[in-house]
Amino acid sequence: MVSKLLPTPSDYPRDQVQSLRSNITMHLMDGSIYVLGMSLVSVQTILPIFIKELGGSPLSIGSVQVLWTIGQNIPSVFVAHYLHRRILFKPPMVFWGLMHRCMLLVCGIAAFFLIGRIPAEAAVPLFLFLIFLIPAIGGLSGLPWFQVFTKTVPVKLRGRLMGIRQLLGSAAGAIGGSLISLVLYAVVFPANFAVLFCGAFFFTMISFNFLVRVVEQPSVIEEKEGPRLSIITEARRIIGSDRNFRHFLFADAFTLMSLAASSFYAVYAVEKFSLPPSYAGTFTAIMMITNVAANIIFGIIADSYGHKVNLLAFALCSAFAGLFAIISTNILMYGLVFFFLACATQIQAISRLPFVAEMCRENERPVYVGIVNTVTAPTVFIGLVFGWFVPRIGYASIFIITSLLAVNSFLILYRKVSEPRK
Repeated sequence: MVSKLLPTPSDYPRDQVQSLRSNITMHLMDGSIYVLGMSLVSVQTILPIFIKELGGSPLSIGSVQVLWTIGQNIPSVFVAHYLHRRILFKPPMVFWGLMHRCMLLVCGIAAFFLIGRIPAEAAVPLFLFLIFLIPAIGGLSGLPWFQVFTKTVPVKLRGRLMGIRQLLGSAAGAIGGSLISLVLYAVVFPANFAVLFCGAFFFTMISFNFLVRVVEQPSVIEEKEGPRLSIITEARRIIGSDRNFRHFLFADAFTLMSLAASSFYAVYAVEKFSLPPSYAGTFTAIMMITNVAANIIFGIIADSYGHKVNLLAFALCSAFAGLFAIISTNILMYGLVFFFLACATQIQAISRLPFVAEMCRENERPVYVGIVNTVTAPTVFIGLVFGWFVPRIGYASIFIITSLLAVNSFLILYRKVSEPRK
């Protein structure tokens, strides 16, 4: 089945086919089980409700998405400096990948033993810091993982493989959404969220078993590249000379800004329709079910038509999520918010970095990825501004702003950014 969905390219070297098939299987198992595990602590549905239950203000709730995005992206620029001329990327990927998973266990233990024993004024910033460390440490493994992924998977299979990974994990996560609702409803706070953190650790450690079995071949370093430049110097050169990439950075920044309010969607629904916190599991299930279809569709689109088409859809889906949050008159209609939010986040996973990978040569890839993650990620600090304004102008006004930001990203992508494959 895997070989039919992800066939070996006809021009792939025959002596490397066996290694390719093994690596594809390892990537598939690692990614799908990892998605399942992380769905238990979804940054869009679970963590905002967790902070709200701790007694967090709208500013604290809005900071969840901000901290997560910053943690995922900022480490890239520092990692890129050390990865630029490495011949093997697997060692740092494995070490930091393990540390990333261990942070989930730390959060679970802290939730069991600290909540209720320390005041809310201390608990909220403590757990915001721990939540930040999960993606921050994961970000140290993210760029090495991306290098391993692009080295071990041919370009024509990357979008499809990313889609299938997300699809399998989301299908399991859809069932997991019901379990999340049950845990949140049947287990008292804070033990219910502690169980979710520990469950996430359990499943991501299973995925880790497959991650370490990926086989990476040493990279060939081009000696003619000349002396190694500092990461800042290289970043300036690339941004100054690559006009297409520069336009993409602007579009990417606006899209990330539009997603900065995603922490508010679940909390707004709970308040607007007077729902119990256990509905976070229902919202997660909606997103996971949507992911199943989204990953099939957008994975095929990426491989067949290029990642730019997906990124245009990414911007539109982000805009529609904000729009339906405003106009929904009942909880069934509000489900469309999580439908479009799921599409946006999955397209981001499938196409954002692979699009960047096609804009540059292999030896430049760590720097390009480091730039796009580090330059545009700070724009999500607007989420803190949103959190500060919520008590003053309301959620609806924030969602209007985020929809307009997404539309602006769409226009820049459509008019200014060229498809690298052409």
